[in-house]
Amino acid sequence: MRNYENLVIVKPTLTAEEIQASVKAIEEIITSNGGEIATTDTMGMRKLAYPIEKNERGYFHVIYYSIAPSAITEIERRFRLNEELLRFVTIKYDTNREIIAFNQLVQKAQKKAAAPAKEEVAKTEAPKAEEAPATETPKAEEAPATETPAVEAEAPAAE
Repeated sequence: MRNYENLVIVKPTLTAEEIQASVKAIEEIITSNGGEIATTDTMGMRKLAYPIEKNERGYFHVIYYSIAPSAITEIERRFRLNEELLRFVTIKYDTNREIIAFNQLVQKAQKKAAAPAKEEVAKTEAPKAEEAPATETPKAEEAPATETPAVEAEAPAAE
């Protein structure tokens, strides 16, 4: 089993659900041919350097996986038949130096995938944190209200 990376560019005219379904179909092609997907990296919608099939933009998605070299021809054949893909490129990581780079890319992509999950948790905790100071603010307003009558009470006594 060798390590590979596929960068696929999906047509931008598809809806978000269709894009996700297309990406899942691509992952299914890899797994059905005996591949093990290490991780994926969604790069999102990007501007192309030049128009491809009259499209100025494309949805970029990177898949890192391990598979037998004989299955690559079948995967690429199925990619060519898929009309939703504008372009794809398959990169083979063969030498020790390339394998180290592959492992670093996989770790980086996994950290990137884990970061949005942490941000979502932080966003759900943030409103709770905002609600807590809001309840403390009225208490702070009540404290000056009690101090003000005390000052007024001292002023008539001075007369």
